[in-house]
Amino acid sequence: MIAASRPSGTRTELAITGMTCASCVAHVGRALKKVPGVSEAAVNLATERASIEHAAGVDTAALIAAVERAGYGAEPVRDTTGDEDARRRDAQIQRKRALLIFAIALFVPTVVLGMTLVMFAGKDWVMFALTLPVWLIVGGEFHRGAIAAARHGTSNMDTLVSLGSSAAFGYSIYATAAMQPSYYETASAIVTLVFVGKYLEAAARGKSNRAVRALLDLRPPMARLRSSDGSVREISVDDVRVGDVLLVAAGERIPIDGVVLEGESAIDASMLTGEPIPVNVQAGDPVKQGTLNGDGALAVRAETIGAGTTLAKIVELVRRAQGTTPPVQRLADKVAGVFVPTILIVALLTFAGWFITHHAWPVALTAAVAVLVVACPCALGLATPTAIMVAVGAAAKRGLLFRDADAIERLGAITTVLFDKTGTLTAGKPRVTAVHAAASGTEADVLLAAANLELASTHPLAAAIVAAARDRALPVTGASGVLAQRGRGLQGRVGDRTLYAGNEAFMNAHGMHLDGLAASAHTRVYVGDGTALLGAIDLGDTARPEAAAAVSRLQRDGIGVEIVSGDADAPTSALAQELHARTFHARVTPEAKAAVVTSLQKRGERVAFVGDGINDAPALASADVGLAMGGGTEIALESAHVAILSNDPRAVASGIELSRATVRTIRQNLFWAFAYNVVLVPLAAAGIVHPMLAAAAMGASSLFVVGNSLLLQRKRG
Repeated sequence: MIAASRPSGTRTELAITGMTCASCVAHVGRALKKVPGVSEAAVNLATERASIEHAAGVDTAALIAAVERAGYGAEPVRDTTGDEDARRRDAQIQRKRALLIFAIALFVPTVVLGMTLVMFAGKDWVMFALTLPVWLIVGGEFHRGAIAAARHGTSNMDTLVSLGSSAAFGYSIYATAAMQPSYYETASAIVTLVFVGKYLEAAARGKSNRAVRALLDLRPPMARLRSSDGSVREISVDDVRVGDVLLVAAGERIPIDGVVLEGESAIDASMLTGEPIPVNVQAGDPVKQGTLNGDGALAVRAETIGAGTTLAKIVELVRRAQGTTPPVQRLADKVAGVFVPTILIVALLTFAGWFITHHAWPVALTAAVAVLVVACPCALGLATPTAIMVAVGAAAKRGLLFRDADAIERLGAITTVLFDKTGTLTAGKPRVTAVHAAASGTEADVLLAAANLELASTHPLAAAIVAAARDRALPVTGASGVLAQRGRGLQGRVGDRTLYAGNEAFMNAHGMHLDGLAASAHTRVYVGDGTALLGAIDLGDTARPEAAAAVSRLQRDGIGVEIVSGDADAPTSALAQELHARTFHARVTPEAKAAVVTSLQKRGERVAFVGDGINDAPALASADVGLAMGGGTEIALESAHVAILSNDPRAVASGIELSRATVRTIRQNLFWAFAYNVVLVPLAAAGIVHPMLAAAAMGASSLFVVGNSLLLQRKRG
């Protein structure tokens, strides 16, 4: 079974303007799906974007035209490395703030006059003069949206607010002319209080996108270019070309993805990967854009620039994940499509019901206006996307990148986690785990003899032995006349001694018997001197320091943990016992790992597979959720549903816990959005909720949803 297979074809991202609620999202989505060749369209209110999957021949202009026919604006998203979204959102918030101050300045005296019993000639005309600018200028935000929707035969939240405020304002003008009680303060309150909610909602949505902005801030705007003649000049990062040599001083951020040519330093990549320990780099080592240079000066050759850098890919992945919609939102989307027309019908029925029961038509109108205003499709539209935005941002801070919202929802339902062993739960590099001396040798003699032989080899096991000897300050000088038998062992001379190091067959072939040494679960190298056995060295790929805590935390969360490895039974079993895993699967090929995943799924398990994103690709694709510990490599970002940039296995449990909290938050938000309307719409129709209170309640509903989502930022990793 291939879980969450990715759609084929081309993806286009559009920035959408004019959306105000879940009904708008539904309208835009339907319009895009009607374009021939479009297979899927995910529209997000919180990010104000549409992500469209379509055949290669579909023209972007056709997609934009479809959105415009639906009554909204659209343009391609071109900027993937800059902060265009943030600048646009900041400008939008500043504009809303200015309108809000203007509205409040006129609303307050209107309410004071409306609530006071003091009467004077021309009082209603003063209230009219105060209300008109609020209704016309600030309310214009809603009126324009309502007119555009009506022109295209649809309706949205703007329709409700515009009709409600216009009805109250229009009646008040009639009442003033007829010298009857007016409702100017109600008309002003509807516009102002709803706009307060819209402003606070926009500000909160800006906060929920902090993760992308923090990542964008890592990209330095300028770089110092060293020319071929040795001169140095400062240029924009956008002007850097592949092959350019850039100078990076201590304390500066790396401007591009590149390779160190000169210098040594320690690179802090914690903001990018979540890994807190700086990594030492020298000539030949790769460095990533946005990481922080330590106390050394570096010369770096540019290898990848612009949208191809790891940072740019991460930013785009975070944005894309924030813009997707999980299955839990589908019910809300279906309801939103019929919500506003239903409310309009309820408002008409409310007016008719009050009027035919012999109430004055102003009383009937007031109840109908309350119904129009109290209904809140905003909460439905924001329930899921705000939670997803916050969750994706919180995950990115922990070094976790989700490909889409679907992966967030599925991860929380996982019952079993399969870990690849090498490089995932283990360090991925062999090291000496034990030195055993036979009767004719000491541990130091065994290790020094082996290291002198292995100094001539480039094998990873040889490097581990030499490193262990040097760690003990043993005088490793090397051996002469070293002869190697591939896959068996080495022999050579140190002074007048002939030394041997190799496997059991190699030692037996040279007349040495291995009796007296206990069996080992690790890879073993035997060491001999002439015809006498000196001892043996055990080597193994030891568990990461965080591995035990990662397994324990998953088990505490009620999740089974199993280890899958291509390694032999003994080392795999030893690691499983050390970490207290439920079971293990050894000598498993990359293709067979996918079969292990499938067999667990057939037993009803929901399986997550954690691997390195390269040889584990079949298992990553077959799992309900594939998590690649790839350190930000391209394969890690492309082959799995989730990339663990920190290379810390504890991030798996952190991701699952965050996923569960996110799904719980989304359900709370949707419950609130539904319950709010189920309770307050009937109360408004019954005349219990005044239009002014209805406007305040409507704004509070959206703020509750956004605020509840923002609480996810406080979830500890």
